[in-house]
Amino acid sequence: MPADATRRRLRTAALELFVEQGVVETTTRDLAKKAGIAEGTIYRHFESKDDLVRDLFCDHYVRFGADLNRIQAETAGGIDAKLRAMIDFMCRLYDEEPTLYRFLLLVQHAALPNIRTAPTSPAVIFRGLISRAIEQGEIPEQNPALAASMVLGAIIQPALSLIYGSLTGTMSNFAPAIASACSALLRAPRQHLRAA
Repeated sequence: MPADATRRRLRTAALELFVEQGVVETTTRDLAKKAGIAEGTIYRHFESKDDLVRDLFCDHYVRFGADLNRIQAETAGGIDAKLRAMIDFMCRLYDEEPTLYRFLLLVQHAALPNIRTAPTSPAVIFRGLISRAIEQGEIPEQNPALAASMVLGAIIQPALSLIYGSLTGTMSNFAPAIASACSALLRAPRQHLRAA
């Protein structure tokens, strides 16, 4: 089997196992068995299981951010229209690629510190969108980093609630309510949240 095909199979197997069992609970033996390769073959492609986790997260997270950046750039209108389009995309991704989305959510705390300032990280994309909206007078002056964190939280928390069963349905059904809440959040009076 060509090296690229082996690497793809290993990455696919890892995504599924990390979501099903957890990163810590998944062994290299589990990965090899699921991918249909010898355990030692893993180390021809990745230095360690942690290296595999970082590789998967960075690749998908940065691509996710690039998609968000493209969507906000291609969407006509102001911040409300751009937010709606970006949130619709994020919710559809949850529904269409649940394993990938769950992986990104479940390993973000361990993996994000390595790439939090990547130019196409979702946090950077939302921060830029909010900064431009402030400059253009669409929303009140506020701390763009804090506002971006709150918007992302308004999107991520419902997704986690779906994963853990405290919400039911599809993420796409919640997209209009999430977008509306995010728009309201960005317009709320926040003298105490102004950028320093």
